[in-house]
Amino acid sequence: MAEMTVTSSGLMVALSRGEKIAALRGDVRIPLSQIRDVDVLADAFTNIRGRRVPGLAVPGRIRIGTWRGGRLRTFVVARRGVPAVRVCTVGTEAGAEVDELIVTTANAATDAQRLRDALASGRPEFTEREVAFESFDGTTLVGMLAVPSGGTSGPAALILNGSGVIDRDGDHARLPIGVSRAIAHALARNGMASLRYDKRGVGASGGDYLTAGFDDNVEDAASAVEWLRTTGGFARDAVAVIGHSEGACLAMSLGARPGSRPAAVVLLSAPAMTGREVLLWQTGKAVDGMPRAVRSVLRLLRIDVLARQRKAFAELYRSDGDVGRLGRRKVNARWFREFLDFDPKPILRENLSPVLAITGAKDIQVDPDDLEVIAALVPDEVDTVRVPDLTHLLRRDRNAPSLRAYRGLVRRPVDAEVLSLVADWTAGHLQRI
Repeated sequence: MAEMTVTSSGLMVALSRGEKIAALRGDVRIPLSQIRDVDVLADAFTNIRGRRVPGLAVPGRIRIGTWRGGRLRTFVVARRGVPAVRVCTVGTEAGAEVDELIVTTANAATDAQRLRDALASGRPEFTEREVAFESFDGTTLVGMLAVPSGGTSGPAALILNGSGVIDRDGDHARLPIGVSRAIAHALARNGMASLRYDKRGVGASGGDYLTAGFDDNVEDAASAVEWLRTTGGFARDAVAVIGHSEGACLAMSLGARPGSRPAAVVLLSAPAMTGREVLLWQTGKAVDGMPRAVRSVLRLLRIDVLARQRKAFAELYRSDGDVGRLGRRKVNARWFREFLDFDPKPILRENLSPVLAITGAKDIQVDPDDLEVIAALVPDEVDTVRVPDLTHLLRRDRNAPSLRAYRGLVRRPVDAEVLSLVADWTAGHLQRI
């Protein structure tokens, strides 16, 4: 198994003799100046895409060598089912040898933290620790508090995830999106603390994901804001809320509640239409992104995907239990019923916090044109940004947007310009207070 050595100047991955032969190369060396971010992958295989050029793969067991796909060059020494360290560099276009390094080590978490510590020596320092808080009904939610070197007396932000079984970092078991983690680290390097947490029934949090409604998620977010203002010890009037996708819906909901109203609201990929309209719009975009052959077959078989989706939503809406089925998949029927009825328009009209709304021009889960609606409805200060080529995952894609591209896109870091904009705008507004 490869060994990682971290020094004050760089990272070295020492390969065994067999790994060198398989990869057709020697040990890997990357200067710290070329490293952008570090994280741990529960299973490296789900994050390796593209063609092997060159390298060795034992089906279902080992992958060693260089993989190229989606304009990324990734060097891999990985074993299935074993945690690995992922190192994201500044990119080959900026002079790095590879865009990513994915390496299984004997203790990936420790190796990743050692590398983070080395990186922190040349960057504004921050620490992370696990915290827990109680929601409105006594459910214990667990998350991560990132605190810059300035301590816990200043401003802070709550980061809210998108829909689905998503953990504190914004990761799904099969799609490591990592949006919340990336935002937290960007804020910390800009001198701002943040809290992000596992949803109900996900990760270390209590409760049951399949029985938690959309309204429960709003109340959980309100409880998190109150924790930051009280137990967390941060400035009560300087707490921002940053939400992505469903998290943006939760963030705007808090912005319209006098008791929980944040000092600033950031909406990433936020809709301005009802939940029902959002889900049907997404279905239409998904169909448009299907291969031409598939769409031709659907037409020949006279299969109306939108009509079927409307029927499925109607059945869920008529249900009265917490759990239902969408096709063969078990789903949270309560969440669906509440989200189908969710209407952002009256909420946005009552949002008296300063708002930054960012949506990608290639978002196929939220209509980018909704930015104009948000700008027209928010009565106070509002800034809207439509980012060229940006997708719903907050990565850019020069190709036609498609759900099929998601697995390749998550192998890239969250867009650096978006992270910088969010961190700078949030810090700037909270520092005025």
